[in-house]
Amino acid sequence: MSGMSMMRKSLLSKFSALVAVLVLVAGGGRAFGQGEGAGPQFESMYAVPQLHKWYQPRQLPETYWQPWYRDLDNYARYPYARYVERQLEGEKYYDILGGPIGAGWLVYSWTQEQPQARGSDIIKWPGRELRNTSEPTNFDSGRDFVYHEFFKRLVIAADQTGHGSYRLMVGDQIATRFTPLTFYKPRYNGVRLDLAGGAYQGTLLLSRPSDPNALFIRPGQGESPGDGQRTNMTHLLGGHLDIGLGLARLGLTYVNARNAQTQIQLNHGNPLDGALTLLQDQPLRKLWVQVRDDSPADRRDGAVLLAHDIVLVDTSGMEWLGSEIDFLPQVEGGVQQGGALVADGAERILLSYDLEALDPEILRSADLRRVQVLLDLADDYRVETSSNLQTDGRGSRANPVFLTELRAAGNVGDRSNTGLVAVDYGLPVANQIIGFDWDLPAWRGLSLQGEGALNRRLRRYPNPALKRHHQIDKTAAAGYAQLAYRRFSWMAYAEVFAMEDDYSTSYWLTDGDGLINYRAPVSQLYEFVDDDDDLNALPEWQRPHQPAFSEIAWPGYDENGDFVNDHNQNNNLIPDYEEPFLRYGSDRPEFLPGLDMNHNGTIDRFENDEAPDYPYKRDHRGFNVYVRIFATPAIALTAGRQDMRLMAGDGHTRSWYGMALWTWLGAGGRLRVFEQAALVRDNIEDHLVQWIQPLDALGRMVPVDDYLPAQNTWQNGFYADFEQRLGAGVQMRHRFKWDWARQRYGGALLQQREGRRNSGFIGLINRGQWPIAVGLATLEPRFKSEFRRQRPFSRRRPVLTTVEETAILLWTQPLLAEQVGVNYFPRYGRQRFNTEMQLGLELSRLWLLEGSSQTIEQDFWRWTAIFQLTNRVAYQGYQLVTRTGLRVGGWHFAQGPNQRTNMFFMTLNAGLN
Repeated sequence: MSGMSMMRKSLLSKFSALVAVLVLVAGGGRAFGQGEGAGPQFESMYAVPQLHKWYQPRQLPETYWQPWYRDLDNYARYPYARYVERQLEGEKYYDILGGPIGAGWLVYSWTQEQPQARGSDIIKWPGRELRNTSEPTNFDSGRDFVYHEFFKRLVIAADQTGHGSYRLMVGDQIATRFTPLTFYKPRYNGVRLDLAGGAYQGTLLLSRPSDPNALFIRPGQGESPGDGQRTNMTHLLGGHLDIGLGLARLGLTYVNARNAQTQIQLNHGNPLDGALTLLQDQPLRKLWVQVRDDSPADRRDGAVLLAHDIVLVDTSGMEWLGSEIDFLPQVEGGVQQGGALVADGAERILLSYDLEALDPEILRSADLRRVQVLLDLADDYRVETSSNLQTDGRGSRANPVFLTELRAAGNVGDRSNTGLVAVDYGLPVANQIIGFDWDLPAWRGLSLQGEGALNRRLRRYPNPALKRHHQIDKTAAAGYAQLAYRRFSWMAYAEVFAMEDDYSTSYWLTDGDGLINYRAPVSQLYEFVDDDDDLNALPEWQRPHQPAFSEIAWPGYDENGDFVNDHNQNNNLIPDYEEPFLRYGSDRPEFLPGLDMNHNGTIDRFENDEAPDYPYKRDHRGFNVYVRIFATPAIALTAGRQDMRLMAGDGHTRSWYGMALWTWLGAGGRLRVFEQAALVRDNIEDHLVQWIQPLDALGRMVPVDDYLPAQNTWQNGFYADFEQRLGAGVQMRHRFKWDWARQRYGGALLQQREGRRNSGFIGLINRGQWPIAVGLATLEPRFKSEFRRQRPFSRRRPVLTTVEETAILLWTQPLLAEQVGVNYFPRYGRQRFNTEMQLGLELSRLWLLEGSSQTIEQDFWRWTAIFQLTNRVAYQGYQLVTRTGLRVGGWHFAQGPNQRTNMFFMTLNAGLN
């Protein structure tokens, strides 16, 4: 090639580059193809009549202008550049109007389009742009990098003006509480919007609890493998509004969980009333109605079925009576008594309707829009229904699941409640709570607060040929009111409450196919009100898509509010009162004071059940009132009356009670005395699930039955504790408790119930410690003496009497004493050294004087020795505590083989203090 030709080509390439620069300058410095919106842009310089296609990357604006020649890739002359993210600041996003949002990452996205199959898009918590997308997707870990790692599962947007503000939160562990009867979730997952302005403030909740954290669905586990879109889902909508009314406050609450289906119009009826899923909306083939005894344990006055029939309504509105068209059920169970069927105890009466067996010339099951079963019932009955669409799974192995429709009030046995009841069958589509609450904190000594709530459960009869299905509404109410009045040294208190048995704050979850599994290993329920008896922000039941739960609950033990059980501060599933050295400062719950207002033998604040945390129990109504007078600032006297009964069940509690409290403070210590006496008549069962700690083993949660120890009983409870200081550093603490109950009914009934005339608990604890300064070191002897005698009401449980004596010797020796964290105090050494060595020896002896229990079966003595080296140092703004040591011990039993234990430990803790 001639030099002139090469010069011309060089000038041409330089001219092209100059034109590109001029175009950039003329465009205000903007890159080619980058306009104000998301729409495509046109640049005349890109319109080049060439057939040659360029395949090189064009992530930079300059690469859009291609020269007529091509450079060769040769890394011998030029260094190879490692892979770099194409856009370190993320992707570019635009709103639905085409306006630019900016470059970044999509943190949250939830879309739903109707009517359309699979119209509900996945709820995205993305982060895939930060990973190599060519690698296989891990569905279980690392999928939500931006949301989980960058924002720690919580994103907050906020703004405010003169008198108003709002805060929008998206997260999966948001503490949320409306009112005790309507909504309480310590780890709510979804969107929360809070508004406040003047005398008003409100909260709005939006969530899809059927799958709130979906990113992708594994192939074969959804209706659309790979894209995560859904046709059927469960939605949650909730709101609470507070209105200030001078000294008082009024609150309004609405919570709604419902089925949603994207194949129907959004304005198809009331969307808050829910819709049948695809698998629900099928012609019904089988229908079962079950009648059984509502109180089977009493073995008397069961359910009585006098007559039955069925009403069939077709799509034209015509009604057909089953007895008129010879459509009769198959009847199983029950005992014939006087022309009626009776089901007592565990017996049941089952009516089976085969809707496919209808005469097609008269009526077909596909033409039904309503099915109603008429029952003539009496006495103590419970009615339950099921169908081929109400099962525990899918396929031929699915079994029908019965759900309660109605119950008889009380426990009638004379047929005085005989009457005709109509049972409309339908499948659940929504659950709603409408509530209002009020609060008057203080007005001339008067305080008033309360709450009322209405539960509305919606069901629909399935028929895919209909656009509007027959809807059945079931309602239940709950409410309470509390009043307190203070005047000088007097105080009066009253509370009234009522909660119907079928009041429900749970709703079924549907999967993407529209299946509701009514009896899954993990209950397919979304709870408006969680069960968190120990208030550690971890519900005690497992539910789908729930961030965390704990099957272990020790309620009432976290009195210091650190979300750790006060008697298990190291959180190792062994109570401190069973651990070496820790048992000195920790006492068993039965030694602690408290009230037992449901009279089941367990202090109320230590109770754990398997029910939502309502302020009162379902199926209960009643009142409680008392008057308290402060005779002196240190003496309080109380007298009260309690009365409550079951609304649908059979049970009644009545109690007259009195209490006295005295506190004495002196130079030598503090004395507290508590006395309670009551006359109780209680036959309402309150079963629990409590923690049991076997001897030298991990504990477990076990059911604790209520043997009704206070059906007609005198009760007395006395408690006293005394803390004193003797001399320099000697501390003594004493605790005494005596609970006593005496049955008032005759010996024959007492023997029939297998109960003891006198029952109760006696416990005495004495402990002391004496820190002795030896130079910079400390020698600390400790002792603890524990006596307890348990005499349960039920003769099925043995009497237990034990004495346990414990002696402890601790030696604390500072090392590197010139480095200390706290100044020197004369005659008392330094309070805390950066490095300390501790040696400890504990000897304990237990005598089983009488009986046995689940935890103690024989005498034993045990010893434990420990060596621990502790270091405290500042590290990157935190206080780092390192502990290293060895603990060895042994158990010597009166009968059976001895045991040896040893444990090596090394831990590092970092904190702000």
